[in-house]
Amino acid sequence: MPAKTLSPQEARDLLNSNDQVAYIDVRTVAEFASGHPRGKVVNIPIVFHHPTTKEIYPNGSFLEVVASLYGKDAPLIIGGDESGRTQQAAEQLQAAGYTNLCVMQEGVSGWRTQKFPTTTDNRDGISYASLLTAVKRKGKKKKAAAHA
Repeated sequence: MPAKTLSPQEARDLLNSNDQVAYIDVRTVAEFASGHPRGKVVNIPIVFHHPTTKEIYPNGSFLEVVASLYGKDAPLIIGGDESGRTQQAAEQLQAAGYTNLCVMQEGVSGWRTQKFPTTTDNRDGISYASLLTAVKRKGKKKKAAAHA
């Protein structure tokens, strides 16, 4: 069953009315850093673009990073752009057992069209680099404890 779709207005209303809802922006790090919805938002890219060849590579840590932050029943809004990455991310999450997903239509451009607040905040706890680092450190500690 496909994830429920939300307009930017519905996504904003849900984020503002429910503290449990989180927004996962699946665009690249550079796209996210250029501006994203303000609120409980994190960046977990579904793909990466090679800096020189522009080839697209899947993010092999996507599900691992999401799982480190959210339970399978967490209310999540998946957003990004209109390239299909948002739907791809929602499908991967559903296949992994996530049950409370919504996809924001129109992506960040739709959010901006509505003149909803955006930010370039990319600090620890929001940026992909910080989220991935926390996951990898946790994994190293588990491996070390298993070998002790």
